[in-house]
Amino acid sequence: MIDWGLGRYERTAVELEPVAAHAVAVADLDPGERVVDLATGTGNAALIAARRGAAVTGLDAAERLIAVARERATETDADVDFRVGDLHSLPFDDRSFDVALSVFGLIFADDAETALAEMMRVLRSGGRAVVSVWIPAGPIDAMNGVFARAMAAATGFTPSRFDWHDSDAVRALSARHGAEVSFHPGELRIEAESPEAFLATAEDHPMTVAGLPILERAGTAETTRKQALAVLREGNEDSSRFRVTNPYRLIGLQRQTP
Repeated sequence: MIDWGLGRYERTAVELEPVAAHAVAVADLDPGERVVDLATGTGNAALIAARRGAAVTGLDAAERLIAVARERATETDADVDFRVGDLHSLPFDDRSFDVALSVFGLIFADDAETALAEMMRVLRSGGRAVVSVWIPAGPIDAMNGVFARAMAAATGFTPSRFDWHDSDAVRALSARHGAEVSFHPGELRIEAESPEAFLATAEDHPMTVAGLPILERAGTAETTRKQALAVLREGNEDSSRFRVTNPYRLIGLQRQTP
């Protein structure tokens, strides 16, 4: 399990703020609704929801990121209850919330079935959720694939995760937990001074920070970096700096009333 407090995830979180805003817009919050932001990270979606007048709780397993989120809330005078906790065992009573949000958080749960069950458990009857997922396409996905293949070669292990991008799989999982599902496409523009600058930022991501020492010991870190940089250069949409467009999807879920 990755420690998301490693590195400087807050740099990545800044890039993801437009997706958080999209998720909150799709959730269509009403003032006073009880909202939980699961795997809140540095609090992007939670803080946006609070500005919409919701009563918001943000939860993340990484204590350092919760500390960052609390600092952001203080700086913006936002009233958000940020807590440390586990997606697989939420510290909330049944039917505690009207809305659940998770921006590229729930998708990294080790056990998708348990994490989704927990999210649905804490929603009231008729409550709704919005979860963002990556679509396996574009230069960033290709770069991640370079690192994933290098890690598999170095460790002899390929992690198995639920295919959140697979609409049929999501429908089946959601149905098992009493949720109706809808899908909302999106695109995220990511920019940097250069492909090299973006790769340097990517190496501050918790997953890369955890993996690079393994590649260093295997003697493949530098080769992997060169391959990743080649992918970014090939997919670059701006000859003067770096710009790519990343597809994603928002999954809307609504808990069916018993």
